[in-house]
Amino acid sequence: MTNVKLTDEEKRMLQGEGGPVRRICMEYLVEMCEMSGAERLIDLDGTGDFHTPGLTMSPYYQISLDDLRDLAEGGGYFKIPTFANKSPFPEQPPIHGWQSCNLCSYRQADVRQDDPAFHQRAMHEAEFELLRKMGMMTTHSCANYLTMTYWPSIGQHCSWFESSQIPYCNAVLGARTNFDGSFATCFLGKAPYYGLHITENRYGRVLVRTDRLIQTDLEWDVFGYAVGCAVKCGVPVLTGTAKPTTTQFQKLNSAIHTGGGVEMYHIPGSTPEAPTLEFAFGGKKPEEEVLIGERELRAAYGYLNYHTCDQVDMVYLGCPHLNMVDLMRLVQRLDGKKVRIPCWVMTAPWLYHAAQEMGYVKALASAGVTLMSGACLAAMGAVPEGVRSIAVDTAKQANYVTGCYPDEDARLQVCYGTTEECVAAALTGRWQGEWR
Repeated sequence: MTNVKLTDEEKRMLQGEGGPVRRICMEYLVEMCEMSGAERLIDLDGTGDFHTPGLTMSPYYQISLDDLRDLAEGGGYFKIPTFANKSPFPEQPPIHGWQSCNLCSYRQADVRQDDPAFHQRAMHEAEFELLRKMGMMTTHSCANYLTMTYWPSIGQHCSWFESSQIPYCNAVLGARTNFDGSFATCFLGKAPYYGLHITENRYGRVLVRTDRLIQTDLEWDVFGYAVGCAVKCGVPVLTGTAKPTTTQFQKLNSAIHTGGGVEMYHIPGSTPEAPTLEFAFGGKKPEEEVLIGERELRAAYGYLNYHTCDQVDMVYLGCPHLNMVDLMRLVQRLDGKKVRIPCWVMTAPWLYHAAQEMGYVKALASAGVTLMSGACLAAMGAVPEGVRSIAVDTAKQANYVTGCYPDEDARLQVCYGTTEECVAAALTGRWQGEWR
C-alpha cells in the first residue's frame, strides 16, 4: 500500500493492467513520490529527456529488452516529446586510453570510429532502434536544447535529466522540471508533483549581489560557479549583471549547477519569471543576501586553475557543447593559423552535420583542429596518453575533468580561461591566461 494519491487509471497501471513496463514505471514513480514527499503525480504537458538507453532506472526498477521490444512493436509510444541527451558508453577496457562511443570525426583522434562491432556495442543499437520506434529523438548532447527545435513554453511541466539543462528549462524557458527525467516519466507522461513544479518553490530565496558588472563569457562562467558554491541548492536572484547571450546562458547554467545544485534562478529583466526584482521574490523579502564580488570571483577562478607550469599538452573546447555561433567564431579566430598541439572541439551531432555544410569542419581541420560530437572528456573518462596539462574554457569541464584522475599524484593539470586564451595556447603550446 502507498499513501500517494493515485487516479483510478494510475492504480490500474500499478496493478499491472497495462502490461509489465507500465507497472514497473508506476512502481518507480510511486517510490519517487514517497522519497520526495510528493502526495501525487502530475500529468506532464511539456517535454522530457533522459540518459540513454535508460532501461535501468534504479537497481530495483529495470525494463528488459524483451519487454521493451514487445512494447515498441505493440505500438507503444512516449507520452510526451522525448529526447535522449547523452550517448551511452560501452563497458569494456579503454581503447587507446579511451572508453567512448563517439559519433563524428574520431578517426583523427585515434579512436575506433571505423570498427563496426565496437560502434554497435557502444551505441546499444537494439535499444536505440526500439526507443526511436517509440518516438525518442536521439540528440546525444548535454545541451540538446540547442537542437531539439521544440521547446516547452512558460509554465509547462517537463521531466529533464542533465545538469546544465535543468536551470535552462526552469530559468531561461520558464518551463518546470525537477532533476528527474527517466524512461518512466517520459513514457507515462507523469512525474512526482514536488519541487519546481510548484509555483511557491520557484520564487527567489537568496539575493545575490556583485560589485563587478558581469558581462563577458568568462565572467558569467566564473560568476555562475561561485554562485553555485555559495547558495548550494537555493533559488538565487542575480543582480548586477548585463543581459546574457545564448552562449553566456550556457556557461551560467552549466557552472551554477556544477558549483552547487542550483536548478532555478532569476535575473530581473532577463528571465521570464522575473520582470522585476520584487516579482522574482514573490513580493517577499529575501531570506539571505550573498555578495559575489571581486574576491569571490578571483577565488573561484583560482580554484578552477590547478596547474603548476605554463606548458599545455592539449586544448579542449565544448563543455557544454558549442553552438553554431561559437563554432563560427572559432573558425574566424583560427583563419590562416595552425595549432601546435592537439585541439579538440565538441558539438552536438545534429549541429556537426550543419557545421559540415557550412564548411566549418573543413576549416577547423585545415587549422589542425578536430571537431567531434556526441560526448565530452569527462564522460569519456580519460585524455589521450601523454597529456598531463589541458586548457579549457568552462568551469564545468575544469571541475569535472580531474575526476578522470582520482590519484592526486597523477592529477591532470588544468589551465582555465577564455576561449581566446585557449586558442592562443593551442597555437603556442603555452598558457598565458590571467584573471583581468
